Amino acid sequence: MNKLLTVSIFMLSLCVSSTPVHAEKQHKHDTKGMEQVIDHYILDQFSDELKQAVTDFYKKDSIRIQYNWWDGNYDVVELEQSEKGKQLSHPYVIRFTVQTYDGNKTGQLGTDTVTFGVSPIQFNKEFDEKNVAAAKVALLDYSHREPSN
Repeated sequence: MNKLLTVSIFMLSLCVSSTPVHAEKQHKHDTKGMEQVIDHYILDQFSDELKQAVTDFYKKDSIRIQYNWWDGNYDVVELEQSEKGKQLSHPYVIRFTVQTYDGNKTGQLGTDTVTFGVSPIQFNKEFDEKNVAAAKVALLDYSHREPSN
């Protein structure tokens, strides 16, 4: 009985001790770094919808798109949320600004802004249970600007 009591006290002291555990190396992202990560994630999630919208606008399958991350006049990915006092057509509105090109030909066709309305599906019975997130996406607007040369 004495051994059991001693072992119990020892185990309890191990559990109660507050020895901090630290990872070998902490990875921190600044706000700008996190924004880039989220932008790339959203682009990956919407790549099919974006490609389809561009193809439908130009009526060609050969159109390719590029992202100009360095242009200070716009953001490649903009995300807005519907909230009290600022009601949008959908819970989320995502705007992509891309540069378009015709296949391997040189010369830019334009700078296009594609806007989608996104409504998350809270109970995604339409999909199997392995999907983490699901959303209904609607093309709201396609705006084309000629290239500035």
